[in-house]
Amino acid sequence: MKTDVFLAAWRFAFLPALCGFFLIPASAFAQHTYYISKATGSDSNTATQAQSKSTPWAHLPGMPSCTSNCASYRPQAGDRFILKGGDTWVASDLGVNWQWGGTSSARIYIGVDQTWYAGSAWTQPRFDCQRSSCSSNQFGNIIWIAGDYVTFDNIEFTGYQQSSGMNLVGVYANNDEVANFYIHGWSRTSGSSGSNSYAITNNWSGGGGRGSNFHNNVIDGADDPNKDFMGGILHGDIVRNNVIRYVYNGMNGVFNVIDGNLIEYNYVSTSGDHCNMMFPQDAFTGSVLVVSNNVVRHAGCAGGSTIFTMGNSNCTTCTAYVYNNVIYDTAIDFDPGITIGSHVATGTYYVYNNTVESGGAPCMGNGETPPRSTANFANNHCINSSTLCNGTGTTCNNLGGNLAQTLAQANSAGYTASQLYAYSPTASNSPTVGIGTNRTASCSGNVAGLCSDATYPSYDSVNHRVVMRTVNARPASGAWDAGAYEFQASGRPNPPGSLTLTVY
Repeated sequence: MKTDVFLAAWRFAFLPALCGFFLIPASAFAQHTYYISKATGSDSNTATQAQSKSTPWAHLPGMPSCTSNCASYRPQAGDRFILKGGDTWVASDLGVNWQWGGTSSARIYIGVDQTWYAGSAWTQPRFDCQRSSCSSNQFGNIIWIAGDYVTFDNIEFTGYQQSSGMNLVGVYANNDEVANFYIHGWSRTSGSSGSNSYAITNNWSGGGGRGSNFHNNVIDGADDPNKDFMGGILHGDIVRNNVIRYVYNGMNGVFNVIDGNLIEYNYVSTSGDHCNMMFPQDAFTGSVLVVSNNVVRHAGCAGGSTIFTMGNSNCTTCTAYVYNNVIYDTAIDFDPGITIGSHVATGTYYVYNNTVESGGAPCMGNGETPPRSTANFANNHCINSSTLCNGTGTTCNNLGGNLAQTLAQANSAGYTASQLYAYSPTASNSPTVGIGTNRTASCSGNVAGLCSDATYPSYDSVNHRVVMRTVNARPASGAWDAGAYEFQASGRPNPPGSLTLTVY
């Protein structure tokens, strides 16, 4: 009897601990690394075997060709899936329906280990649609990310051929990351209507995509024979340090932060959509938009805008910060270099330290009547424009430090498009040097980057990588320079500083 009472007491004492054991989340036991090689892997390898580079799976979970133990595994928070460098997954392996999520402290990672590759040197793993539309899911994306806290990293995506509209990489969950992709080589069939697609998209209209981060991607249609149906990025929370070129629409939709991107060589869409370079229509969440440190150049078609802030917004309390951008060779039509607000929105815009060669159009403003938005602007270098701010549809508040020059005046002072850093000052007595107002008091919150170090994008077209030019801070006291460039005593503008290649 005493023994029975002891055992009963032991059972009840142990039960909470035992229940607690079973309530521990699966992610606490997961966080494994799984290796994927199309060339040498087998989906019949166990999940334990797939944690070794010598016995990988052949496919990534979520691929239609993933079978056996690969198909039965359910990814857990903290898991890592490493695609072998140099391997290629073809049309029958695509698309990828990724439905599993991580947590803020244990993200799921799908990407690379640059010490594991086929061949003599590491190259990106490759998803090749082989001139087909690949497989897709019900949302019309080839890579569909439907789990929170997921990172897709360092994949070459090529060979997509459009027969009807489809997006390539789609985010439908929150706090996801798409980074270091090289997306290129798309085309369309002769029977395609040219319905517009996007390389990367965010399901803003469905309530997803909050906290998304799209960075260091190259979207390059230079090898596309059509160049008239693919867009760059549609909707995004934070979009930084991307190169987007030879597309019909560089950035379109709703965004919170657009920073450090290069957009160039846009094309006319077959469906007649505007060929905008950068068209942030509204804030992704809230009412604040930041557009900073971008290079926008070489417009290829009329009918679109260069940078059109809050272009379709209905917001009456919107705020947009537009600073440190370089805009040139975009004078296809007479839109301002920086368009302020839409035909229905009101709000306040802060436009600081931009270099804009506007081709005779106003440097900034909105030509539609009556005035709807307020533009507070300072320290802008406006080239080839007789109008700093078009007050027809905008209330223009000049806060000082701006410089307007004809193209001839700028060229004679050393500011040219052919410079390594277009329209930058060349000497300590260049007209933009030392004429700006000090905006240090503004450098907090959404405009913190106005004073602190920033980066300017360029393109390594050989390695298909984003190259960032490091920028030093503007002085805390004393006059600033007008425009996006702060001249250094060493005789070079700031940027560029030095060239640095960021490789992930």
